Amino acid sequence: MNNVEREQVWQERVAQWQASGLSQRAYAIQHGFPARQVGYWVRRLTGVQTSALLPVRVVGVPAAMPTITLRSERGWTLTLPGAIPASWLAEVMRAL
Repeated sequence: MNNVEREQVWQERVAQWQASGLSQRAYAIQHGFPARQVGYWVRRLTGVQTSALLPVRVVGVPAAMPTITLRSERGWTLTLPGAIPASWLAEVMRAL
């Protein structure tokens, strides 16, 4: 098969892949082609880079609010927000 014929065959295969709705890898496996070969021909024939880097913006995550965790010898655990009043916490501790 010469280069022109090979390119025509792969033009058909790439069109079939695009119409299939499958990933390149799934299409390659289904048809017995190496996945890298499918990717090569897609890039060559469509000019689309399938593994291009995309710009991202990193946004800081707000600091987690501190918590107070009480654990009993009986196995229960009570997790409370760290901003609760100390007097309320003292009442809870007396009630336990």
